[in-house]
Amino acid sequence: MKKLISYMLVFVLGFAACAYVLQRMGYTINVGGKESVMQALTRRPAPPVVAKGQNPIADAAAAVGPAVVNIDTVAERQAPNPFGEMFGLPIPSGKQILAVKGSGVVISKDGYILTNNHVIAGADRVTVTLKDGRTFKARLIGRDGRTDVAVLKVNATNLPFARLGDSDTVRVGDWAIAIGNPLGLENTVTVGVISATKRTNLPVVEGKKIEEAIQTDAAINRGNSGGALANVNGEVIGINTAIYSTEPGQGNIGIGFAIPINSAKSAVKQLIEKGKIVRPYLGVIVADLTGDLAAWYEQNGYKSEKGAVVWQVQPGSPAAKAGLMQGDIITEINRKKVGGAEDVTNAIQKCKVRQAIRISIWRAGKTRLLGAKLAEMPQEME
Repeated sequence: MKKLISYMLVFVLGFAACAYVLQRMGYTINVGGKESVMQALTRRPAPPVVAKGQNPIADAAAAVGPAVVNIDTVAERQAPNPFGEMFGLPIPSGKQILAVKGSGVVISKDGYILTNNHVIAGADRVTVTLKDGRTFKARLIGRDGRTDVAVLKVNATNLPFARLGDSDTVRVGDWAIAIGNPLGLENTVTVGVISATKRTNLPVVEGKKIEEAIQTDAAINRGNSGGALANVNGEVIGINTAIYSTEPGQGNIGIGFAIPINSAKSAVKQLIEKGKIVRPYLGVIVADLTGDLAAWYEQNGYKSEKGAVVWQVQPGSPAAKAGLMQGDIITEINRKKVGGAEDVTNAIQKCKVRQAIRISIWRAGKTRLLGAKLAEMPQEME
């Protein structure tokens, strides 16, 4: 009898311990029968609730995601007829429909949308689709090839819009969250870090280069262009614009680029107010003084290793009117030393249209001082 009581006590204690463990794991024990215990043993516990702030990536995606839109563009072109061209016959050509998918970011509740110029360039029709499924026809407010920025407008109110951050505070190693429409997969979120800042003169399309970019290893693919690059605070710090590939058409290899949002802000303001970006224009093409070129100038009496060689002067430009000539070396602009071609570009960009500037040059062994009045850059030069 004592042995039986001992067995029963061990069973009861073991069952109680099992029940306690199962309850701590989130199971409910019904002691009414064997079937109820088996159901409890196979029932999955409820997923844990993650409080806001415990996953900053998810919080940022939730904050920015609703403001990221899909952009679909359609362009109609006359398609050549090879048979008509081959035999000289008056066979009419047909229409060619070109469709492009991209992304955009809503930046105001009344429907202004920021995207890339190369997403909408040449489009006859632009359609915007929100994360909630609403679709709108969009009209172009303005676009700029040099910054690769464009602004669209849809007829809507109270839209979810993104907070724009400060790209000047971005650090290498900071988290980077890319949100967009890669390959037509709407509102896709990828995560990486900021790989580098202030990448310059990156080729985009049709020989165009973006002046400055943020590099990230967050996965960016076709269709991401125009979408958001966000930080963990839920702020947009860049507009995704390009990827580096070792072969044409290759997908992401961990090197993507975004336009810094501070650069985009300046462009957006002018595009909304004027429909274009007004830039100062001198009208010269310059080159760095290096290699054989530097050696030639040294042999002809130029004693400095710094300066920018005038390679070409645009006819009728402020540079031509000021007397700049091919072969001149620009040594100073507004009393600031010029070390190379990039210094000339930067110095002009900091000036205003119709501003008078002074240019120091070296020509045929003599230093000269010229004055030029900057003009507005022609659109075909942008």
